[in-house]
Amino acid sequence: MAPIAADLRYIAADHLSTADGLLDGAPIVSRADVTLGTLAGALVDPRHRNVCYLVVDHRRMWRHHRYVLPLDLTRFDRDRGALLVDADVTDLQEVPLDQFATFSDADLVTAMFSPRAA
Repeated sequence: MAPIAADLRYIAADHLSTADGLLDGAPIVSRADVTLGTLAGALVDPRHRNVCYLVVDHRRMWRHHRYVLPLDLTRFDRDRGALLVDADVTDLQEVPLDQFATFSDADLVTAMFSPRAA
């Protein structure tokens, strides 16, 4: 996986929704129908108005990890309330989220007034 740009912004999953409601805690399910974790948030590029990565929360026993997963080919399964990803566990990359600023009001203004990315 390519290095992740430090100028991306983090949006917590409790601020992300579909027409069916909030995505906070939605299961992330692999192409092999394995649950990779739950949705913790997303990394976005405000200047280009683009969601780049999903942030996956993975807990096992006493360990807690946060991974990023490229958004490519993700779809929402309304019946299961899950995000289905064309990926598997080997595609997960652990990244410390404290390197990303939280999406702010200034980022919202940037997104609103930036020309659309090509």
